[in-house]
Amino acid sequence: MPDLALAAIAAHRFGFGPRPGELSAIAGDPRGWVKAQLRAPASEPPAIAALPAAEDDLLAFRRWLARQRLSARGETEMAGAGEQASASQEGRQAASLEQSYVGAFRDRFVRAVNARIIAAATSDAPVLERLVHFWGNHFTVSSLKPAASVLPPSFERDVARAHAQGRFSTMLIASCRHPGMLIYLDNVLSVGPNSSAGLTGRGAPRAPGGAGGQVRDINENLAREVLELHTMGVEAGYTQADVQALAAILSGWTVDRPRRRDILSDQAGERSGDELFRFDEALHEPGPQRLLGELYPDHGLAQGEAALLALSRRPETARFLAFKLARHFVSDAPPAAVIARMAQAYLDSDGDLTSTVEAMVDSPEAWEAPLVKFRRPEDYLIALLRSLNIQALPESTAWATTALASMGQRPFSAPGPDGWDDTEAGWIGADQVWKRVEFASEMAERFAGADLRASALAEAWLGPLLSAATRRALQQAESPAQALTLLFAAPEMQRR
Repeated sequence: MPDLALAAIAAHRFGFGPRPGELSAIAGDPRGWVKAQLRAPASEPPAIAALPAAEDDLLAFRRWLARQRLSARGETEMAGAGEQASASQEGRQAASLEQSYVGAFRDRFVRAVNARIIAAATSDAPVLERLVHFWGNHFTVSSLKPAASVLPPSFERDVARAHAQGRFSTMLIASCRHPGMLIYLDNVLSVGPNSSAGLTGRGAPRAPGGAGGQVRDINENLAREVLELHTMGVEAGYTQADVQALAAILSGWTVDRPRRRDILSDQAGERSGDELFRFDEALHEPGPQRLLGELYPDHGLAQGEAALLALSRRPETARFLAFKLARHFVSDAPPAAVIARMAQAYLDSDGDLTSTVEAMVDSPEAWEAPLVKFRRPEDYLIALLRSLNIQALPESTAWATTALASMGQRPFSAPGPDGWDDTEAGWIGADQVWKRVEFASEMAERFAGADLRASALAEAWLGPLLSAATRRALQQAESPAQALTLLFAAPEMQRR
């Protein structure tokens, strides 16, 4: 028998909310609707496929950086030897630099944001899109770091999107090979002190994004975040010695630097993140390393791949990933039974992510309490776009970027490597909630003349989950715009 309540839970909890007419289509088999997407062959949405490759992002940044250095050199020569810039001159130079950066990368950034949002808003497989967003946040690369600022879109496509239905070990290794992660967490600056580069004083080359200089030491950032954020979790009991060992193991994992002739040309780069990876033996700390009690002989690149594979197979990693997935989909405090089933499925399948998520979908606890997760701003915006059946965003408009930034979640710009907060506490502040109300009002004004009936839209979007209080408020609204505002700002619209 069709079950509209379970259909609404399936659409909101595991996807991004239904488009018009989807609830009745899902109602025949809500669990089957979710699981069919997990096993279906994935195809890259056209808007995502049209985005530049990772190499083109790298080249764009290096070309801009080269222009700035030439410009700065010319200004210095004009100022004359020994003349110091005044504070006002320095301020103008800083403003000019920021203006140049925005001008160079605004359209590229907006295009990537719009592609990500419209892919989720129009997808026939919203469960897979939600998983892409989850894994993109799990392995965060943020645009807040200048040297990595243009790489988050290609990182999400090459890592999270490419491997969301595969094994976690494959995704983990891919994340550590991508220039986005290698630059964001400074592994391109890591030099083994006993490597040939370390002993001869050559040091690490300047980072492909332009950061760094001649350093001759191991950088621990990537190793620490792999253990703390990507695999075992901060409470798993590893030590600083384990961080140091993994950092030594991953030294030499770097990026194929853009060639001078490529920087000077205007030809688009076509290589993916994985194709830009390079293992530099001269930077790699030689010798065996003991990580979590296991000895890893020095087999160069294979040493790192073996260590990452072993980390992906640890029970601590299984529990940590199961907890994070359950917290994202089910509730801020997910049931222990769901976590246990998912962790066991993960271990039994050697880290197969589809099997792990299916264990969650098969758990009755995952379907019991509707609308308990508070939507993050991007989730909220995508849900509204799906409810309105919006099919496209103009490439040149920064409407979505501006709206999300005002609500506290500028796309691809998480504040740190731990990503965006995945609990209600991170998004329930008074100012944050008020910004949502303002956005709801703006959306209502935008679509009030589109012959939309708020009550019909609410029934199609929430079905039996629509509360009597919201239904009554919509009926008593004084205008179509007010009715839409009340709907878009309703408590049910803020949760999934």
